[in-house]
Amino acid sequence: MVKTIKLRNGSEVEFDEKVPQTLFEIIISDVLIPKYKDNQDWNLTINIILEEINELISKYELEPKLKIGLLNQVETHLDKDIEELTGCDKIEILFMNMDDYVEDIEKLIAAGKDKQDLRHDMANLIFPLTVFELGELFIYLGKRAFLK
Repeated sequence: MVKTIKLRNGSEVEFDEKVPQTLFEIIISDVLIPKYKDNQDWNLTINIILEEINELISKYELEPKLKIGLLNQVETHLDKDIEELTGCDKIEILFMNMDDYVEDIEKLIAAGKDKQDLRHDMANLIFPLTVFELGELFIYLGKRAFLK
């Protein structure tokens, strides 16, 4: 079923439940990218598009799983146009101070501690990260190590 839905910025979108990517692409191009250009705050911008999709879900009685679809679509853009927009690697866009984590890891390894102390210090360093953030950190470190 196709519905016309209206975004908070006034844009109207023909929404087809079977092809929700069109809605996601419009939210990315008309909301996410302009908002990020204005505020330069990735976390705030992600919250803004989540509020947008939540409002659409509520107002038009859409499937709540659209939030996951939107975030997945943002993920596909991170390595392409959003990286170009921000001038940052994906890891830097997603997590503030990620370079600080990498620098701290380098310092820990270079300090010459024994394995048990190194494990303990590394565990304390990464303890606040989510599983997703840990995955991104390992991917980032792996790319740095193997693709130089």
